[in-house]
Amino acid sequence: MAQIVKQPLGLYKANCYVLKESGQAIIIDPGFHAHKVWDMVGDDQLLAIVLTHGHCDHICAVDGVRHIKPVPVYMHPGDDELLHTKRRMPSAYKGLCQSPYIPLHEGPLEIGPFKLFIFETPGHSKGSVVIQWGQHIFTGDTLFKNSIGATNNYNGDAAVLAQSLQRIMSWDPQLIIHPGHAEDTTLETELIHNHYLKA
Repeated sequence: MAQIVKQPLGLYKANCYVLKESGQAIIIDPGFHAHKVWDMVGDDQLLAIVLTHGHCDHICAVDGVRHIKPVPVYMHPGDDELLHTKRRMPSAYKGLCQSPYIPLHEGPLEIGPFKLFIFETPGHSKGSVVIQWGQHIFTGDTLFKNSIGATNNYNGDAAVLAQSLQRIMSWDPQLIIHPGHAEDTTLETELIHNHYLKA
């Protein structure tokens, strides 16, 4: 039976998600505390790590997770500098991410039993993506409940994010949104209440 396990981790309480199906698992955005991420995986076989973007609060446990099991990491190459450049990280996050990654681009992504679809949604960062799994979308810091991601950070662009949001507005309103921070929501709810999604 398919399952989504969620836990906010680290200084900025970034949501880490573990997708589970048929005894196998994928981690989305292991931000901090690798031991807690592994607790979320439990007895399932970990297949991969998929990143919605490269900001520090979403990637700082990547190396720690892979120290236990060196699974592949997927990330959009638009955020390469964010993944590897220490000066782009707050002082609370001391280390660089040393793990290599497989470049993500728009289109289907199959990992074991997981049939995902990757949408390129730049704006919060150049390499931001939305990950779809069935009726669930993992939006990283592109779209939150009643809000959107910041663009005044390095690698952000408000005009580009507006274009990405326009695209998201055309998707199935029944999609369940699992954001990079705070509570889950639905696209239908956001189309009604999120003033950033007003046409």
